[in-house]
Amino acid sequence: MRDWIAPKSPSAFYYRRYNSVTSHTIKFNHVSLNVLENKKKKKLRSFSFINDPEGVKICQSCNGLLLCSSSCYSLDYVDTKYYVLNPTTKKYSIIPRPVNGDERNFVVSMTLIFDPSVSPDYKILAVRARQWRGVDFCVALYSSSTRTWVFSGLSFTYLSSIIFENGVFLDGKIYWPSCLFEISIYYDCIGHRFVPYPMPHGRLTKELLHFGEFGGHLQLVEFHDDCIRYFQVLELKADCSKWFVKHRIDLHLGVVDFPEMYSKHPGRGCMTYNYNMLCFLGGDDEGDSCLVFYVPGKVIAYSFKDKIFKKLCDLKLRPCDFDSLRLSPWFAVHSCVETIYNV
Repeated sequence: MRDWIAPKSPSAFYYRRYNSVTSHTIKFNHVSLNVLENKKKKKLRSFSFINDPEGVKICQSCNGLLLCSSSCYSLDYVDTKYYVLNPTTKKYSIIPRPVNGDERNFVVSMTLIFDPSVSPDYKILAVRARQWRGVDFCVALYSSSTRTWVFSGLSFTYLSSIIFENGVFLDGKIYWPSCLFEISIYYDCIGHRFVPYPMPHGRLTKELLHFGEFGGHLQLVEFHDDCIRYFQVLELKADCSKWFVKHRIDLHLGVVDFPEMYSKHPGRGCMTYNYNMLCFLGGDDEGDSCLVFYVPGKVIAYSFKDKIFKKLCDLKLRPCDFDSLRLSPWFAVHSCVETIYNV
C-alpha cells in the first residue's frame, strides 16, 4: 500500500442502465477519459459477484468506494439492503440496517464518508424519519472500524426544499442541495451538527444537471432552456459564504465537430442544443479537467484548459435513460477513481 499512489481525480464514470423498463437486472456502462480503454471495454458491467437477486445499484461514489443498494418492494414496505463496494478490488461489505431497538426506522438517505488522507476507515451517515412521511428526522453514524451504528440525539425538522438523496461529502462535511429556497444545510461530521449555507439564488428547481465535488470544491450546474448557448458552472467558496462563476461554457464550440448536438427545435422554430450533462472528470495533470456530455449517440468531453470538445466513445441511450438523466442525474451517473483500501 505504501507504493500505491492515489489518482488526483476521477478519470472515469459508471452510467446505470436497466436491461429493459420492467427488468430488475442492473448493469453499467463504464466510460473513461482514456479512449483506448473505452474501446477495450465495450460491454456493460454489473456487480453480479454480489449475488443479489434484486440487482445492485450505485447510490454514491466517494474517493474510490461505492455505496450501493438493492430494494425489495412489498405492498406496504420497502426492504433495502446496503453495501459498500470497492470496484477496483471487487470486495464489498454488507451494511446492517440502522435500527435502534424495536423502533421501525424509515431511512431517508445514506451518505458515504471516506477520506483516505485522514483515515483508511469509512463511515456512513443515515438520515432517518421517525415515522412514515413524517417531518421530524434524526441521524445515525456507522463506522467500518467497529461495524456498528451509533444513534445520535441530534434531530431536526425536515425542509421540503432539500434533496436528501444527493448528499455530497467534502472536507469533513455532507452537503445537500435545496430547490426553490435560498438556504440549504450541511452536516458537520466533526462537530456533529447541521449548519445552514446559501444556495446561489431562490430559483433553482429539482432539474439540477450537477451537484457534486470536484477538485476539492463543491460545484453546481442547473438546468437551462435548451436554446441557451452558454451555461455556467458555479462553485461554493471555501468558507461556504457564497457561490461564484467558476466556468462559462460555450456549447456552440462543439457544433463543428459534433453537428448532431445542434438542431431545430420541433414546434418552436428556434435552434436547440441536444445534450445531457454527465459529470466532471480530471486527468493526472493539474488543471487538466473536463466536463462530460452525452450528445445523440456519443459521449464527449469538454476540456476547460483547451476549450475544445473531443469524443470519448459511442453510446446509444433509450428514452428511459434520458428520463433519469433529466429528472435525477445523480441516480444514474457516478464518477469513479481507483483505490486499494479495504471495505
